Amino acid sequence: MDDLPNLIAKAQKGDKDAYGAIYNLYYKQIYRYCFFNLRDSAQAQDIVQETFLKVWKSIGSFSLDNGGTIQAFLYRIARNLIIDQSRRRKDAKLEDFEHLGTNDHVEEGVDRDSEKEKLRQALSQLADKDRQIVILRYFEEMSFAEISKVIKIREGALRVRIHRILDKLKDLIGEK
Repeated sequence: MDDLPNLIAKAQKGDKDAYGAIYNLYYKQIYRYCFFNLRDSAQAQDIVQETFLKVWKSIGSFSLDNGGTIQAFLYRIARNLIIDQSRRRKDAKLEDFEHLGTNDHVEEGVDRDSEKEKLRQALSQLADKDRQIVILRYFEEMSFAEISKVIKIREGALRVRIHRILDKLKDLIGEK
């Protein structure tokens, strides 16, 4: 298999197979990010498809030279589409992820569901940008550098912001 820079170069020249390989590499991550933000599978799939379509149309302008990553490029476009969607749908809040079932004992499952509910409630009280930062950092496991490219804030400011967001989450959950 080609390495990512070669896939990007081929896709920039119009190679649909190379772009398909990029799509396959990042589809699940982008879908998960969209689902966490939109809490609706069909809407998440629509945003993912629109994201990849926009990337395909603009991949010619993408450059690795300035320290950009295709991952950050994808997340930034998905994030902008989610923001647009949220503006159209003012009641957007993070929803329970029922499909993530558990095989643990019933009591442990109840405790886990209770913890998920507390977390979901706390996340829903955060500003959209703060919620997206938490999702990117802790659900998508992105680095500070990658998140700063997606959210477009300096890395140092991002670190401070995450610290403040976590303190706020602890207050909201009641762990402080």
